[in-house]
Amino acid sequence: MTSPQESTDLTIGPQRIHSVSRDEKTSEPASLPPSEHSDTILTGRRLAVAFLAILLSQALTALDQTILATALPRIASDFDSFSLQGWVATSFILSQTVFILFHGQLLRIYPAKWILVGSIILFEAGSVLCSVAQNVQQLIAGRTISGPGAAGIFVAMLQVVAQITRLEDRPRLFGLFGANFALASVVGPLLGGAFSRTMLPGGIWCFYINLPLGGVSIVGVILLLKAAPPLGSDPSQRSPRDILRQTLRLDFLGAVLIAGAVTCLILALQWGGNTKPWGDRAVIICFAFAGVLVSAFITWEIYMGERAMTPTTIYKSRSVWAILAYCFLTRFSFLLFSYYIPILYQAVRHRSATQSGIDLLPFMLSVVLTVIAAGQIIGKTGYLWPFLLVAPFFLAIGSALLYTLTASSSSAKIIGFQILVGIGTGMGMQNSLLAIQVEFRDTPHLIGQATSMATFAQFLGGTLGLGVAEPVFASELAKFLQKYAPATPAQIVKESPTAIYTELPVALIPGVVRSYTAALKIVFVLGVPVAGFALLSACLIQNVKIGKTGSPAHVDAEMEKDFEV
Repeated sequence: MTSPQESTDLTIGPQRIHSVSRDEKTSEPASLPPSEHSDTILTGRRLAVAFLAILLSQALTALDQTILATALPRIASDFDSFSLQGWVATSFILSQTVFILFHGQLLRIYPAKWILVGSIILFEAGSVLCSVAQNVQQLIAGRTISGPGAAGIFVAMLQVVAQITRLEDRPRLFGLFGANFALASVVGPLLGGAFSRTMLPGGIWCFYINLPLGGVSIVGVILLLKAAPPLGSDPSQRSPRDILRQTLRLDFLGAVLIAGAVTCLILALQWGGNTKPWGDRAVIICFAFAGVLVSAFITWEIYMGERAMTPTTIYKSRSVWAILAYCFLTRFSFLLFSYYIPILYQAVRHRSATQSGIDLLPFMLSVVLTVIAAGQIIGKTGYLWPFLLVAPFFLAIGSALLYTLTASSSSAKIIGFQILVGIGTGMGMQNSLLAIQVEFRDTPHLIGQATSMATFAQFLGGTLGLGVAEPVFASELAKFLQKYAPATPAQIVKESPTAIYTELPVALIPGVVRSYTAALKIVFVLGVPVAGFALLSACLIQNVKIGKTGSPAHVDAEMEKDFEV
């Protein structure tokens, strides 16, 4: 693989695409021949309607998580299980993350349509169990069932898009994915706050809302999508016996090893600095086992070769490693700010959980609008890499400015700084997933597993990002409370920002607010090194222009009409 400063030619079938240097203008790439899966390509209104069904399946999981985040305290109160409420979220994240790569394997054998339908059904089954749960243990079990379903929905819908669209049309569609998720992140907390005030005991409405959404999504996917064979699959190996043989040859041990490693890592981060000290034996053992299992997983994958859950051919390009790192870092920054900006408003500005969700709108809307705008521009120009390069600058500037906040900073400043980090996050979030599909455009049989690996990197980045931010925030808050409000009962303040204004004497509030502000500034400035690593990763990603497939002009016009924003 050439360096990012060199000019390269990539062979796509009988044609060649010119990959340009960072410092010179590019010539137009040659038109690409129709893809081998051209019979599955949808255009115009058929694509618009089918894509709407896919967006519904994505909204299903995004709304579920964001609604629950706000409603969880009420649910825990109804079940009288505050000590276990963290496991309601952790069980879902854990089971979702560990099954992402396994679904990538399945996409090499089974049609993505049926993986998507099956995943929605599994997710709905977990939601039903949650809605009828009589105690928190049943609720955790339901979330554990929903997690693998959510993982399958995410990777399968990306594979479906790869099958039903031309590559040059995907930037606009991927932009809508990012916008859909960000909008759900805004609407979800508002719905969760409303449900927490009016819902039946046990959080029943929080999970019943998934059922009609999932039902409509299933019907849409079944009626509008073709059950096409996996990309790059051998047509002569599609008999039931062949499919059974391929299923039995899946990398089950690799799946177990990575599941064990992720489980140990998440448990260590969940316990460390929260319910147990970092030096606790259980935390140390979890970290140690995670390291051993990761080493075993890497060794096993190398031994398995092309049969591996993550084939070694995926990692032969330096650009792929850079894309995976970029995916990791963008999710890190997105969850960092979407989680801690509301805490800033709750602790420093005396806002309720629902109100702080509204206060997060500048960040979320800037993410949404940037994702959509970037998708439109990339769709017209074919240039993806410049957005990956510019995004870290906005992220670094916004993070550094958030570090300058004080308890008396104006709302205009906070909103402006949110917009900057939102632009930086929006430019990179979906484009990094698009970059992995561009990287494997000439090896379609690897797109499913490569995309699942990029998705895994994103989810792991979000999990580890919060895992890093939480102990940093906790330790800094404890330090500043000791400095500015030593007489404050620290445990009450740490558990709930809103308790500052309901549980403390008025005389103590200014010191606590100052402590929260100082601690949050340290968390926000984490975005600067994240942006630095993202910039380094972007410099290692190939600058490949997405060319046209030479489709008829009337098809392009129809696409413009249906997806122009």
